[in-house]
Formats: sequence, C-alpha cells, structure tokens
Amino acid sequence: MKKYFQFLTLCLIWGTTFAAIKIGSGSTPPMLGLALRYLIALLLLFPIIKITRRKIPCDGASIRLYLVVGILSMGLSYLCTYWSMNYIPSSLSSILWATLPLFNGIFAHLFVLNERMNLRRLLSVLLALVGVTLILSDQRLVFSTEVLIGCLVVLLGVVFAAYPNVYIKNFRGPMDPLILTATSLVVGGAMHLVGALVTGQFATMTWSLRNVGAAAYLGIFGSAAAFFIYFSLLQQFEVVKVSFVTFLTPVVASVVGLIFLHETITLQEIFGILFIFSGLFMYDFRKYFRFFNRLQLKRQ
Repeated sequence: MKKYFQFLTLCLIWGTTFAAIKIGSGSTPPMLGLALRYLIALLLLFPIIKITRRKIPCDGASIRLYLVVGILSMGLSYLCTYWSMNYIPSSLSSILWATLPLFNGIFAHLFVLNERMNLRRLLSVLLALVGVTLILSDQRLVFSTEVLIGCLVVLLGVVFAAYPNVYIKNFRGPMDPLILTATSLVVGGAMHLVGALVTGQFATMTWSLRNVGAAAYLGIFGSAAAFFIYFSLLQQFEVVKVSFVTFLTPVVASVVGLIFLHETITLQEIFGILFIFSGLFMYDFRKYFRFFNRLQLKRQ
C-alpha cells in the first residue's frame, strides 16, 4: 500500500507545479528560476543525507547515471518547460506532458526487455490521453506561431525526460532515490546557474515574495519530495506505469480549482476523468483482478 500512497502523493504535488511555474514565469528568467528552485531543494536534501549517513557512490556507472538524469531531465527537460511557459498556458503544458507515457513506452520497448509495448497497452495509453484532451479541450487558445513553438519545445522536453526513466530502470548498481535526486539536481542546477550567469539573467530577475515563494514551493515539494518519490516508484513499477502520473495531474488541477478557486467541473471533464481511469485499469487489469481475488480469499 505504501507505493500506492506515494503515487497518490506525487499526483497531488505535480498537479500544482505547473501553476506554480506559471506564477513566476513572467518575471523570473527560466534558468535562474530553475537554479534557485534546485538550490532550495538541495538545502533540504543534503542535510538529510548527512544526518542519515548515506554515502554517495562515485564509481563510473553511478556518475554516468547522475549525468544522464541531471543533464537530460533536470537540465534540458525542465528548461524547455520553463521557457515555453512564457508563451503557452500552464494547462496546455500539462496536457503536452501527458504524452510522457507514449515516449516512455517507445524507449522501454527499445531498451527494456521485459517492458514490451503490446496492442492493449498502447490502446490504454491512447485512451488515457483522450481523457486528458477532453478535460482541457474546452479552453479557447489563440493559435499563433509562438504557441506552436512553445508546444513543440514542451514536447522536446518530454522526450528529454523519457530516456532517463529507462536508463534508471536498466541501471544495475545500487541506487538510492534520495542520492539520485540530490546528485541529479546538482548537475542540473550547475547547468542552469552557469547559463543564468552567461546570459545575464540575474539583472532581469524580479526578487519579489511571490517569485521566491513559488521557487521555494517548487524546490521543496516539486523537486526534493517529488523526485525522491518518483525515483522510488521507478524501482517498484514499470516505466510506463509510473509515468501515468502525468495523466492524473490535470485531474488534480480540476479538483483543486473546484475546491479552492470555486471553478466548476463540466460534464466534459467528468468524461475525461472516466477515460483516464479506464486507461489506467486497462494497462494492467490482470494485476487488479489478482489483488481483488486475494482480498476475497482473506475474507473467506
């Protein structure tokens, strides 16, 4: 049950991060915003590593793992997402990120022997993707060249994020999710800090409570907590199944809007949610049946 609680927690956290990114995107340069976010996360993670006396592996395989995750996921993927948020709504960014299971499935099919994509699994991913599209399709977007470029850049970021998931799954050495989170954030943070210095982003940063508060939330919850949970789940679930969290984040956003922003959930959104959960069930329905059968046997 612990891993399912972690999955739910991750959905709740990442369901709010797109809005937090959007809050600071107007007056926070992307690379500086990411460097600040990762610094805040590391100020939390490294004391925990020190207190728990964890050792950071420095062998060649581990260093390659840190670099792959740090450069591709924490570095390039998030840079694409942050940059594009200046041109597209946060909700549109979240629906584009819902394509992550498709790219994960392609990479897993190519590089992970026991995670081949069959027709049923492909249909389940597409079914869930239809659900996300239904939830957000009633928004009126003025399509322009900037919006098109922003969408393409987000999709590029999703591709950058997909391969490290498969690389982690194939990693044969010991892998502590907390260590991997911290070391990959160091790599990604260093990239963004150097980029911010070279491009003069410190001069254009607006140091307001709103911007720093958004970075703090994204650092503590969206980075330190979320990636620790995500990497932990990758050790327990298949790559594509873990990435289904990107389908549930728009659902979380709709519920948050209903409760805290007094927004309404339309019939179209309800149908979208039903499509999403249908896709989740179809992806691995045999395990759900086995779970309920075990419950019935225990009751007898």
